[in-house]
Amino acid sequence: MSNTTALGTNPIRSRRIDRTGAFFLLFGGIAFFAGGALHPKDHSSDGTKLEQLHDMLVDPLWYPSHAVFLAAIALITGGVVVIRRRGDLYGGMARLVSVVAAISVVATLAMLIHLFAATEAKAIEDGDSTALILFHTWNETIVNPLWGLAIAALATAGGITRTVGNRITLVLGLVGGLTFAMATATIAFTDLFDPLFPVSSMIGVWAAAVGAIGLLRQT
Repeated sequence: MSNTTALGTNPIRSRRIDRTGAFFLLFGGIAFFAGGALHPKDHSSDGTKLEQLHDMLVDPLWYPSHAVFLAAIALITGGVVVIRRRGDLYGGMARLVSVVAAISVVATLAMLIHLFAATEAKAIEDGDSTALILFHTWNETIVNPLWGLAIAALATAGGITRTVGNRITLVLGLVGGLTFAMATATIAFTDLFDPLFPVSSMIGVWAAAVGAIGLLRQT
């Protein structure tokens, strides 16, 4: 008997999985929103992008904000992985959740490395480039945008099918995911889309709302 079938015929275990995933998403969403509020702000448009990055890396809020972000993405990833184990996902929706889960795992690992980018502040100040600085750039322009697009896709498909949230949360996740993808993909090259970062915090609202809805459905 497949794992999916087993879960589908065991309502107690399925209910426990649903609640676990909902808790992960709820607290992951809250943490994502908090991480955005704590994140160091670039208040100056002067200097190169590396100089602006240096200013954020030496900000005392770098480590606290990114530790919270790491917890947020890890919790959201856990929520998506748990959702994949549910017994009510089939066909395209099941495949989509699997892809989103895989991208989220990569994004979590990338955020763990990104957390320690502050250790390269002195190298940036000296005009040097290191492997971690290069990773930071590629993480911002590739991994983070992919994760944002993955969240947008999950919010859209999950909202339409009502398997992950509803039509209201669809809008939150779609807007949050797309703005996060756009802002992170371009941050290394231009400040033009930086104002989208506050809007991208809607990812946190989406995750928390989906988690809350999941818990309410269990009552």
